[in-house]
Amino acid sequence: MLRRVKRQKAFSLVEVLIALVILAIALLALAGVVMSTTMLLSHTIDSEEAVNVGVKKLDQIEGWDYEDIDASSADLTEGKYTLSWTVTENTSDKDVVLTVQWNGIIGAKSLELRRTVSE
Repeated sequence: MLRRVKRQKAFSLVEVLIALVILAIALLALAGVVMSTTMLLSHTIDSEEAVNVGVKKLDQIEGWDYEDIDASSADLTEGKYTLSWTVTENTSDKDVVLTVQWNGIIGAKSLELRRTVSE
């Protein structure tokens, strides 16, 4: 008489452990993507806010009397941003270079904004 071998329909412990390891690796990779995206988004928001703060200050400087726009400035703090500027006087106008610095989630960053102010 031939015996029929019954096939098992359940998973073995080894198969379940291998599946869990693969799932854990996939979830860790996904968590890394979420963290990177969050850091990039935070950096983008900081950069955009720095540009807005810098443009606002340049608009204020442009509104000053021409003679009051002096050669340089002391550091000025607005929130987490530090602003400083230098002025170069030409024959008929002044070039203003404004530097905005801040410490963001990915380290210290800065940007420069330039504007020419005429009499």
